[in-house]
Amino acid sequence: MKILNIGRESANEPEPVANEAICAIDVGTTKIVALIAEVDDNDDLRVIGAGRMPAQGLRRGVVVNTKEATAAIGQAVEQAVQSAGQPMRPLLLGISGSHINAMSSKGAVAVGRNGRNITTEDTQRALEQAKSVALPHNREIIHAVPRSYTIDDQKGIQDPVGMFGYRLEVDASIITGASSAVANLVHCVHDNGLEIEDLVLEPLASGLAVLNDDERRLGVALVDVGGGTSDLAIYLENAPWHTVIIDVGGDHFTRDVAMGLRMPYPKAEALIKQFGSALPGHVPADAEVRSGAFGEEGQQVVSRRVLAEILNARAQDVLDLILREVKRSGYDGLLPAGIVLTGGVAQLSGFAEMSRDQLQWPVRVGRPKGVASSVIDLSSPEYATAVGLLLWGKRHEVEPVISPEPLPGVFDRIIKWLRNFVPQ
Repeated sequence: MKILNIGRESANEPEPVANEAICAIDVGTTKIVALIAEVDDNDDLRVIGAGRMPAQGLRRGVVVNTKEATAAIGQAVEQAVQSAGQPMRPLLLGISGSHINAMSSKGAVAVGRNGRNITTEDTQRALEQAKSVALPHNREIIHAVPRSYTIDDQKGIQDPVGMFGYRLEVDASIITGASSAVANLVHCVHDNGLEIEDLVLEPLASGLAVLNDDERRLGVALVDVGGGTSDLAIYLENAPWHTVIIDVGGDHFTRDVAMGLRMPYPKAEALIKQFGSALPGHVPADAEVRSGAFGEEGQQVVSRRVLAEILNARAQDVLDLILREVKRSGYDGLLPAGIVLTGGVAQLSGFAEMSRDQLQWPVRVGRPKGVASSVIDLSSPEYATAVGLLLWGKRHEVEPVISPEPLPGVFDRIIKWLRNFVPQ
C-alpha cells in the first residue's frame, strides 16, 4: 500500500502568496518543534507561532511507540496554535532515520520531433522517469532530487526550462525510506487531526537554512548532528549529490556520560550542556563541579577534565564515521568549502575546533537564517531543520500527501510509462 507520491523538485517555482501561513513540524529523537509562519508583503518569513516539547516514543528518528509520539506531537502543535492564535494548516513534516537510503537514477523524455523550448512539465516527466526504479515492496520514494540535466548532447545544465532541445535527460538522486517507518510517522501526525502537505528529508531542509550560495556551488558537506542520528548531505553545483543518515547522535554522548559517571540520564544531559567540552586539553585539570549521581546521597563531585575526555572519545567516533561516509561517497576531493556543522551537538564547546583539526577541512557552525522575526529565538543550530522546513514550504510547490493510496493497476502504469515518450 503506497502512502506517498511526493518529492517533486522543479525549476521556476511559483512565488509564495503574501500572508499565507506555512506550517512545519520537526520530529526529532529528543525534541519536537512545531512552527507556524507567514510570508509578508516584503516576501519575508515571520514565525507567529512556535511549540517545543521533549520527544517521546522515538528512537534514532524512528517511531517506536505511536501513542507517546502522537501525544508529544499534539502538545507541540497545541503550543504553536495557542501562540499563533490560528489553527495549524497543512504542514511540512521532516523525516530522517537510519532507514533512509539514496540511489542514483536517470530519466529521459522526448521533447518534440522538431524540437522546442523545454517547460517545467518536461522536467517533471523526466523526474517521473527517474523514479521508475525497482524497489522492494517495503520501500517508498520520498524525494527525486535533480542533480543536473542534459539537453541532447549538452551536459551539466542546472535549469533547462526555456532552453531549446529535442531530448531531455535528468541525473537524479532517489531518496527512499522504509514504508513502515514512514507510515508510522505519518499516522502519528494524522491522529492529531493534521494534514501533511509534504514530507521533507531533514538534511535537505537544514541545507536551506544554513548553507550559503558559494558553499552549495563549490562543494560542501552539511553534517546535522541531532539527538539520535547524524545527517550528512553533500552539495555540489547547487544540488545535493549524496545523502546518508549515520546512526549516531547526541543521545550517544549523553549515554556515555551517564554510564561513565554513573548518573541519571537527565543529569548527564544537563551536565553536558553546562560544562561539556570536546577538548580535554582546554579544561583545567583541577576543575570540578557537583552533579547528580545514583545511590543514597544522589550527589557527586565530577572532574570536568574526565567529562571532557568522555565527550572527546565519542566526538572522535562521530568524526571518524563522517569522514568514512564522505570518502565512501567519492566526493571528498570536491569539497573546498569543507564541512558545515549544525544540529544540537554542533553547540558542544570545542566540537567545531576538534572537527577542523581532525578532518583538516574548513569547518564552521551553521546557524539557521531566513526568518525575519519569530516569537522564539530560532538562531540556535538545533533549529536548522525546523527553519529549513519553513523555507522549503516557501520555495517549493507541493501537493497534499494522501494516506492511504491504492496502487495503480498494471494497465494504468503502462499507459503512464508510455506517455513519457510521446512528444508534447
